[in-house]
Amino acid sequence: MTAWKNFWFSTGPRHSTGVLRILLAGWILLDSVSFLPGLSAVAARPESLFFPAAGLRWFGIGWPGDWIPVLVPAAWVLAAAAFVGAGTRVSLLGLAAVNWILQGFASSWVYVGHASILPAVALVILAFSPGVRAWSLDALLEALARRRAGDPQGLFHRLAGAPIPAWPVRLILAVLALTYLAAGIAKIRDGRADWFSGRTLQWYLEGQAGQKRLGDSTQFFVARRSAPAEARFRDPWGLERIANSAGPSRLGKLVARSRAACAVASWLSAVLELAFVLVLFVPRAAQAALLVSMALFHGGIALLMGIDFSGYVVLYLAVLDWNAVLRAVPSWFAGSSPRA
Repeated sequence: MTAWKNFWFSTGPRHSTGVLRILLAGWILLDSVSFLPGLSAVAARPESLFFPAAGLRWFGIGWPGDWIPVLVPAAWVLAAAAFVGAGTRVSLLGLAAVNWILQGFASSWVYVGHASILPAVALVILAFSPGVRAWSLDALLEALARRRAGDPQGLFHRLAGAPIPAWPVRLILAVLALTYLAAGIAKIRDGRADWFSGRTLQWYLEGQAGQKRLGDSTQFFVARRSAPAEARFRDPWGLERIANSAGPSRLGKLVARSRAACAVASWLSAVLELAFVLVLFVPRAAQAALLVSMALFHGGIALLMGIDFSGYVVLYLAVLDWNAVLRAVPSWFAGSSPRA
């Protein structure tokens, strides 16, 4: 029990949810450039095919037409406020709620925003985490006021804040681990020979999934191979099997020429996804090696398939000792340090 308690609630200067807030809110702002304007087309989709995501149903949130015009501007304001740390806790809570609703709307038709789901979950965790006011405008204004009042503590100390428990970072890693574990198990349970032979990956890299079946490159449904021709009217809106669209690069299409190369990549992806759970338990050096491997994995997906999972990689940065990094930067913070 003591080890379990220490795992979640031990404190130290290593983790900084304040820096993670900046990184995640910054990523959301960048993602919003394409995501938020695209929501204007959501209400124009067939209402008969609208099926609210589970979270929306829990709270009785239905057709998005009346919500989107209000929530999209709010998302821009809240993301910017969370990034700079203005009304930090309130802006984070608001952004977490608004982002969650908007992502739910985007996932209430065929499309499911896999690349944005984990950042949205992490944002909710962060909104309730201790230490999120570190490195914020709120903390800066408070520190300057205290300095004018004669407070002898250094500015770095005030901005970095007190040590925080490890649970926010470890909970985010646990959510990542469960997601990857589910993906790895799905490859074994559902993909089987199609996946591990390299056939599935080869199909994506050849560009077979890149057809604009719904008017844009997104996810779509396909009938089972055994389905009779008269049942294929369901494509791409049917309920047989889902497929992700991909925009393979020239390099990706080159790799697709080799079934062996696709098989090796398929095996490596499954091994990495299944092994990621070790990130919670291995020493720091092994943890770093695993996170770097996963970052390269997602980089390969982006390079070969044109699918961006950068939001996941941003979450990996939570494990860094950001206060040590910032303390090492020669700046006007020199000569002071955060509380140990």
